[in-house]
Amino acid sequence: MEQSDREFGQCPVCGHGHIIKTNRDYVCTNRLNPSSEHGGCRFSIPLHTHGIDVTDGMIRQLIRNGCTEYTEMCDQKGFPYQGRFIINPGKGKGYDIETETRPIDAVCPNCGGQIIQTRFGYACVNHLSVNSLCNFIIPNFICNRYITVEEAEAFCNGNGDILDAFLNKQGKWFSAYLTMTENGNVELSSIIGKCPVCGQDVLVGPTAFNCSNYRHGCDFKIWRHYYGHKVNLQDAKELLGHGKLKMPFEAFDKLGHVHALTLKVGLHNEIQVTSYK
Repeated sequence: MEQSDREFGQCPVCGHGHIIKTNRDYVCTNRLNPSSEHGGCRFSIPLHTHGIDVTDGMIRQLIRNGCTEYTEMCDQKGFPYQGRFIINPGKGKGYDIETETRPIDAVCPNCGGQIIQTRFGYACVNHLSVNSLCNFIIPNFICNRYITVEEAEAFCNGNGDILDAFLNKQGKWFSAYLTMTENGNVELSSIIGKCPVCGQDVLVGPTAFNCSNYRHGCDFKIWRHYYGHKVNLQDAKELLGHGKLKMPFEAFDKLGHVHALTLKVGLHNEIQVTSYK
């Protein structure tokens, strides 16, 4: 291989040496000759690093643009991520790895920062800085269930709803919703409100919102579906807090006719379906 084929251009770190390819790395000639006038340059990229084979094209792009395109890399544990090489003269070998951030359509409910998707969940961009200013993050895997981007966006934007198919340590499936504690941590809760019959907690279940005191005889419940309408988290809280829904919902009879209906708590604490007037 001729020398001209092995040289890729002027070093972007020291500005004096040239980048050449050896049998183990792409390196600045001034790194190989530390006793020269401009010796001591640190630039060196192994031929294989971060789970990828570094190509001549990537090196030319790095020298020309100061960065490469994003590509799939791997960390030390083998987990894949999207990353790219960028020139960073202050870094050990003159370059750094910049990971791709993917924002979602949501802002942090704590500080208003952009929410981005990470390997571990959906985090406030201010949570990822060196001097973290915010601790907000929604784990993307909770109780054996993946939290989708749409569910994270809904929660951050104040439209969180009931989520099903969580699995507890006893191997039992349960339903819950995301909530935020006083210290800003995101966790699950199944408590919707207080039972109008006995005053105990009402919990969300797979098919209904049930009083937690059911083992002692309280049979209060709100079904999760009425006439084709899904009772969401806001509906259930309105029924328990105000005794009725504020707005009607579209319902369907057995012939497909559309009706404007509402729900309310009756005199005997039963859930009534009535026409909206």
